[in-house]
Amino acid sequence: MSTHSPPTDRSETDPARTERTEITEIRQKLARNCEEIRTDDPELYNQIQAWIRESLSIPDGNVGSAVNSRLRELKRGNKMRDHRGVEDPEAAFPDACDGCEHYGVACPMVKRHSVTKTRERYIRNADSDEELVNNLTDLAIEWDCQVVLGVLEDYQDQYQEYIAEGYDLHSKMWGVLRGEPTGEDQLEGVETSFDESPPPEVEADVQETVDAVMGDDEDEADSQ
Repeated sequence: MSTHSPPTDRSETDPARTERTEITEIRQKLARNCEEIRTDDPELYNQIQAWIRESLSIPDGNVGSAVNSRLRELKRGNKMRDHRGVEDPEAAFPDACDGCEHYGVACPMVKRHSVTKTRERYIRNADSDEELVNNLTDLAIEWDCQVVLGVLEDYQDQYQEYIAEGYDLHSKMWGVLRGEPTGEDQLEGVETSFDESPPPEVEADVQETVDAVMGDDEDEADSQ
């Protein structure tokens, strides 16, 4: 009888792998129902389709994939440290790292064992994108990595933009599915009336003035 335990699916134990981002959730909800509004509101349907396509450019899972991808790009063709064979140590770094205090020396984000292990641990153990962004931001600030900070800022900006737009499209889609009027349709059949009467206090002032004028006219008539 075998005593080996069956392999554990990491997706069952790793929060970063099991978490579904908001963008993924919204994309699935839109895709599930948007075909139902294709005839009733083709313009909204096209907007939803465009959002779904554009949202695919944002990495799913968590922001760690975006950071790792960018760091791999930096390492492509660059040793990211001073080494034999280069007269100018800065030649071992990409231009994107120019200005960093580690430029021409050694990049701690990819070459220092303790830093890379910390980054991997943050990505592996994060329970949410927010937690991961905060941890990676602190790490990038500690080691003065402007490249990673830029990735985090871009990711957050893009993420929040699509989140807001996605929720708006989802709300509009369900409005159409429920038969609620949208846009100019909301104004059709609505009768607008305006009360041209002045406010009570203004009306009282006007009446007082009229009475005063009428009183003056009566006094003049009596004196003649």
